Amino acid sequence: MSQQFSGAAAIRAAVMIMGSTYVTYAVGLLVSIVIARHLGPDDFGRYAYVVWMAGILLAIANNGLTSTSIRFVSESLGRKSPDAARRVHGWLLRRQVACMVLVALGFIVAARWLAPDGWEGPLAWFVLVALAAGLSKAVYIFDASIAKGYGRFDVEARATVAMSFLNLVLVLVLVALRAPLIAYLCAFVLVSAGHMAISRTMLRKGGMRARMDPPDPALEAQVRRHLLWTVVLVLAYTFSHMSIETYLLNATVGTAEVGFFAIAAALSRGGVDLLASGLVTVMMPVMAHGFGEGGTARVNEIMANCLRYCLFMGLLLIGVGVLVARPGVLLMYGEQYEAVVFALRVMVVVGGLTLGEAAFNSLLSTTDNQRMRVVFAVLSLVITAGFAFALVPRWGLAGAIASHAASRLLVFALVAALISRRLALRIPWREFLRLGGCALLAGALACALVLAMPGMWTELVAGVVFALLFLAATVVFDAWRASDVAHLLEFLERYPAVHGRVSGPLRRWATGLQ
Repeated sequence: MSQQFSGAAAIRAAVMIMGSTYVTYAVGLLVSIVIARHLGPDDFGRYAYVVWMAGILLAIANNGLTSTSIRFVSESLGRKSPDAARRVHGWLLRRQVACMVLVALGFIVAARWLAPDGWEGPLAWFVLVALAAGLSKAVYIFDASIAKGYGRFDVEARATVAMSFLNLVLVLVLVALRAPLIAYLCAFVLVSAGHMAISRTMLRKGGMRARMDPPDPALEAQVRRHLLWTVVLVLAYTFSHMSIETYLLNATVGTAEVGFFAIAAALSRGGVDLLASGLVTVMMPVMAHGFGEGGTARVNEIMANCLRYCLFMGLLLIGVGVLVARPGVLLMYGEQYEAVVFALRVMVVVGGLTLGEAAFNSLLSTTDNQRMRVVFAVLSLVITAGFAFALVPRWGLAGAIASHAASRLLVFALVAALISRRLALRIPWREFLRLGGCALLAGALACALVLAMPGMWTELVAGVVFALLFLAATVVFDAWRASDVAHLLEFLERYPAVHGRVSGPLRRWATGLQ
């Protein structure tokens, strides 16, 4: 089992998750475009709002259970105790079921105050769709988290790819039938249930079964303490990341603006996932396994590498995203969605600059600093709520964008500074400065191209030019370490044809690195 958490295995898992994410994102983007063009801004806004509400129910139902399962299942396996991992699985599963029941009852009571603006038809349809989709997906996310704790990242990859294609087929059929909004929402429910069916089947076949006996008292106390803090953390995080802005847009402005905000959020989030999904997915299990093997020193070493990779991918996302935002939105969604362009550019910059947030969260969770995570999450919620209530009712979509950007950047800066000091984290400033310099150089050349030949297609070409120049510059100016090359060579040993061609040049390059 420990081989599933080695350096090569981590890279392999990251590549698998990234590959599935590419497919899922491409198909999901196509689905979003088709639905948005067919329904128009107002009905698409209602669709996006219901999908968002299902996500909120999912997050509340799962609360801290998923993070806790990844950490303690993986950590138990790192300590060579598979029986403890199964007991943790069972202990958390019982609480998962109880949370789902409570969420369902609470949502039924509050549904009349949470319905989309301009909702037509019985309120029961809104309740049924949001609950069925949200709770089905909650089961899937819980199962996928347990699987990640076992080092099985294929559960998430297979489920997302398969259901993405099913979703595309269903949507194309509905477009051909000129179906109404409720039909698209029913398709969303079916796809969510499909995720759950696949994850349940794969866990059973993979032998990842829960034991209902409680863990030993010492371990149970650890799990309970971690879960308690994580519940507060997840709830604060859920309501501080675009949720308040989305609710206020629906309540005070209208559903079209909800749709614009949702498209920008999905595109920016998709850009992050395309670049960083593999790393983010394996980050916490690898840190937890490292903590079980070597304690805090080993985790800090892994953390420093994660921060370097996050900055590299964040800068790549910013450069490409800002350049291709306008042509991308107009070509995909049409001119009626032009309001998305500015929102997308701001969110891409914010997402790229705060990409390391996932690494900090994994570090705090792994090193038993959940209390600090909770403090940061509550702080984020307070700051977000302050900005949102001050800006969204008055400025609408622009206020929601400003609220999102200001709160995320301010909170991330505070988190990075305080964690670095509290945990004596060594920040790799040398690589940070070199990566930043490479991004500035590539960005200046790409912008010069746009200024010399203005136009939509030039902006698309400039995005590609930025990516190529940035990658080349990081190599020329030694923004990497010899250990990075060693991990890459270890991974490429699985592909002898490729390894034979590139191993020589890579080793020669690595000799000049630190």
